[in-house]
Amino acid sequence: MPEKVEKRREFLINIFFIAVILALVYVFFKYLFWAAAPFILTFLIAIILQKPIRWLDKKSKRNLHTFWSIISVILVIVVIVVPLGFILSSVISKISDVVSNLVAQLNDIPSFLATLENKLLNLGKFLPDAIYRTYSSSITDTFTKLIDDFDLSSLGIDMSSVKSGVSTGISGIFGVVKNIPSIAIGTVIGIIACILFTKDYNKVVKFIQLQLPEGKKNILVEIKQVFTTTVLKMFRAYGLIMCITFGELFIGFSILRLIGAMNNSFYIWIALGITIFDILPVAGSGGILIPWALISLVLGNYKQAIGLLIIYVIITVVRQYIEPKIVGDTLGVNPIVTLMGLYFGLKLFGPLGMFIVPIAVMTLKAFNDTGRIHLWTPPERK
Repeated sequence: MPEKVEKRREFLINIFFIAVILALVYVFFKYLFWAAAPFILTFLIAIILQKPIRWLDKKSKRNLHTFWSIISVILVIVVIVVPLGFILSSVISKISDVVSNLVAQLNDIPSFLATLENKLLNLGKFLPDAIYRTYSSSITDTFTKLIDDFDLSSLGIDMSSVKSGVSTGISGIFGVVKNIPSIAIGTVIGIIACILFTKDYNKVVKFIQLQLPEGKKNILVEIKQVFTTTVLKMFRAYGLIMCITFGELFIGFSILRLIGAMNNSFYIWIALGITIFDILPVAGSGGILIPWALISLVLGNYKQAIGLLIIYVIITVVRQYIEPKIVGDTLGVNPIVTLMGLYFGLKLFGPLGMFIVPIAVMTLKAFNDTGRIHLWTPPERK
């Protein structure tokens, strides 16, 4: 009997301990993550740089450790910032071209409204004559007013609100400009922190280890191994999903152009934009493809409308099938558990949770499999 009581007490203590840990993790990622993100990022960079720095230290007999740390951080910054600058410059240029194209098309809104009016009139022809006359009169009066007196107010948009929005946007730009010194200071602090973490990595790790109980001294090494492996696997998994989605969009758009249903020179960039948009579960490719298909339908481009809807269905079906499988297989977790992790991560932390929770699940699984913690009994232990 005392053994049962002891087991129950141990079980309750473990549950309480896990609940406290989960609560702390939730609070951290919900409220503190972005404030601590620069230091987390710089520490991760320091972890990655340790292997090449140890090799360089061995060659120079550790006489140039500080020098190699500084050079390594500078090289990482150059390798990341320079290509990123070229990519951002190219993307901004293409976005500018796409926006100019959209503005040119929006300037033809009266023509679009006239087309939409004809579609609605034809749609109501099945109605009895008396009802159709009232229906057509109402449609015609509404669209005539919109087309003849076309301006923002005719669409129900308050000009004062537009001016207010412009003022807010200008204020926001000035706010960003005013924060440039703060951003610059933060960047400099981040670079210095990265150099210090890289140079004094062993001291930082040793200090943390000294604060841990005797039986937990090696847990940092295990967390490092699990976490770095998990992060790389997550990036690889979602990178593969994005490549598949981009391939589907590129092939679909190419077929539409081949059959003459689409005449758009920006289709590659549009495919890339939708791919990035699609990785966000709150948005998805449907946020772009469905409205685009509806506009194409109204404008009479039935082939493009049908093609866009088919592309959307294919992307959705494939994404729903491959995401749990690819992420689950990559992390060694059952697809059902991965799917639950993706869902709860989205609900708890937003889009960022789609990455946080699967990583947390993978970490827990690794520690449970090695016997560090005992949350469930793996099949191989049965």
